[in-house]
Amino acid sequence: MRLQVALVAMITTLAAWGQPAGGVNCVATAVPTIVRTEGLSERVGDMLLNCAGGAPSGTVRGELTLISFSGPITNKLLANGALDLIFTANSGGGETILNTQAFATAANQVTFPSVQFNLSSTGTAVLRITNLRIAPPSNPEQPIRVALATVTAGQIRTDNAPFTVGITQRGLLASYATTFVCTQSKLPDTVSFPEFIRRGVRFASVRLTEGFSDSFQRKGPQTDVGTRVVVRYAGFPVGARVFTPSVAVGSSGAIPTSGGDLGLPISGGRYFSTGNGQLLLSRVGNSDAAGAGGVPLFTPSGGVGVIDFDQLAEVPLTNGAGVAVYEVMDSAGNLRESVQIPTFLILEQRPEGGSVRATVGLSLGPVSTVASPSATAPVPRFQETAPPTDCNALGDCNSNLFPRLTVDSAELSYDVIIGSTGQTRFVRVLNEGGGVLSWAASVIYKSGSGWLRFDPESGLNNATLRLDAVAATGFPPGTYEATLVIDGGPLAGTRSATVRMVARSLTLPPVVNNPEVTSISHGAFQAGPLVPGSLGSLFGRNLTGATTRLTMDGVEGRILFADSRQINFQVPVELVGRGSAQVIVTVDGRQSVPVAVLLAGTNPGIFPGAILNQDNSANTAANPAESGSVVQLFLTGLEGGSVTVRIHDRALQTPLYAGPAPGLIGVQQVNADVPGDLQTVTTSIVVCAGSACSSPQSISVRQPNP
Repeated sequence: MRLQVALVAMITTLAAWGQPAGGVNCVATAVPTIVRTEGLSERVGDMLLNCAGGAPSGTVRGELTLISFSGPITNKLLANGALDLIFTANSGGGETILNTQAFATAANQVTFPSVQFNLSSTGTAVLRITNLRIAPPSNPEQPIRVALATVTAGQIRTDNAPFTVGITQRGLLASYATTFVCTQSKLPDTVSFPEFIRRGVRFASVRLTEGFSDSFQRKGPQTDVGTRVVVRYAGFPVGARVFTPSVAVGSSGAIPTSGGDLGLPISGGRYFSTGNGQLLLSRVGNSDAAGAGGVPLFTPSGGVGVIDFDQLAEVPLTNGAGVAVYEVMDSAGNLRESVQIPTFLILEQRPEGGSVRATVGLSLGPVSTVASPSATAPVPRFQETAPPTDCNALGDCNSNLFPRLTVDSAELSYDVIIGSTGQTRFVRVLNEGGGVLSWAASVIYKSGSGWLRFDPESGLNNATLRLDAVAATGFPPGTYEATLVIDGGPLAGTRSATVRMVARSLTLPPVVNNPEVTSISHGAFQAGPLVPGSLGSLFGRNLTGATTRLTMDGVEGRILFADSRQINFQVPVELVGRGSAQVIVTVDGRQSVPVAVLLAGTNPGIFPGAILNQDNSANTAANPAESGSVVQLFLTGLEGGSVTVRIHDRALQTPLYAGPAPGLIGVQQVNADVPGDLQTVTTSIVVCAGSACSSPQSISVRQPNP
């Protein structure tokens, strides 16, 4: 404020000096442009001097000083010490560039020492000053004001009044996670966008949005490069590799680039190369760490055609840190545009502890601290400023197109005996929105440390998180607290749950009646995995009490029969798609040690003695089924696949019926024809679902007398 008052006083005083006769009176105006608050060399609007009152067709000579009230002037410095401002005049015959150079005389002041131009036949001319660059204020909605003053005797007279040439706005908004969770993710044989997606390579996306239309600018005549975005990575473990698209197509393109996690369909991007303005960003090869220098990997040719992009470029990492630089190669200047950039992570070995959290940062680039005229600093250049969220500007902060994280537990309590195996709880992580939810779990300890273990530490979409509280031998007794944090990124949100553990010394006699699981088998007592929705049998000791519960990965299993040594149960259908589960039996509040069982989509098994003849009588050697009749088989584990039946040595046949057995939980029924030409025999029968087949069961057949 002091500087502005002083400058106004100075130019007012100078304006009072006498001016020689024969000059012109000039009024300064401008059309303000929007400039980026992050910028250090932002081009402001053109300044016009409408001059009149001179001698017809005369020549005017004088000196002008341009003063900035809103920040230092930061134009490029030419070899002779002049700045790269452009001064033109139009006296009626068209605009011509004057041989008038500008020199910095203070941080916020430029002088044109030798201005000379001709007047029209009516004694008028229009002067234009373009390409003035300023480091603007860092707050949005701030006007950038300048003044044009005559500070020495000459033939040019101005009103010296400050006028507005620009308004500040944020240039970059973004949606992205500031942390990236490193978990095991294999490198596909082919490095390409569709192959990485198909193979399920872990990724997280950033979405970049213009703070205002035309904030993302292509390279122009007075710039070294187009607008660049610098993505910084740090904290990756040894062996990690990071890949991003070589080219990213923005929201105005034919098909925008998207990994599918921020509301758009999965695509490497499609671009119509017609030159009609579509946002397109290219990775820059061999730039420096600040985002300067290097060459874009792709430059539009301007021809007519469709280009589909699927290439990825690796981000070089040194000590777990690296930089990916993107440059705007095309844009639609009249639209506010966005672009998504997925970051793919390759980590062949699962890191110690399950995961590592690396950091991600964004800023406009090239990044610089030079806020003065320079011969070497790039134009444009920017301060390293983290962008605010873009969802408010785009109106999609709570959109159902994006993932929305929910966690089904607000508080978890444990009562643990020191030196025991601890206690287990389960938390459901759910995506109640759209897209792909990439989440990561972490623990913040308020007291103690290392007593909570959880698995998995990260995942995609819905999952069940297992948490074990363990107080190792020597752990001090007491009450401990921690916070479990599930981070789904800036759009999906973050959820937390309070965890409390009471650690007690063992002062009572050991409990001898804890349930104990010795084995778990298929419901039809055959080898192989259990099948969700079908039956299983569990064997052990102390399996019953006032209340008995059986859970698999925290999901309740339906108990059909239980005594102290055996439980028959239905495997929860919620486990469909999993390859294994942890089984726990809880009797009167006491838990068994978890036992792992294998799961599969189908594994048919015929119950022993569960074959009925057509008249519903049991099939036995003394009561065989007649050839040409129908037999009924009762089995479990038949939950999918194309069902076939083989009797004796006859070819597989499609059964008359294969599905749920009416009124029997977890039991399936298959009705099959007995081949009419089968002779009297006791043989075997097998049911298959796809490639999974039951163990053979005995069936007796009688060829009726002719």
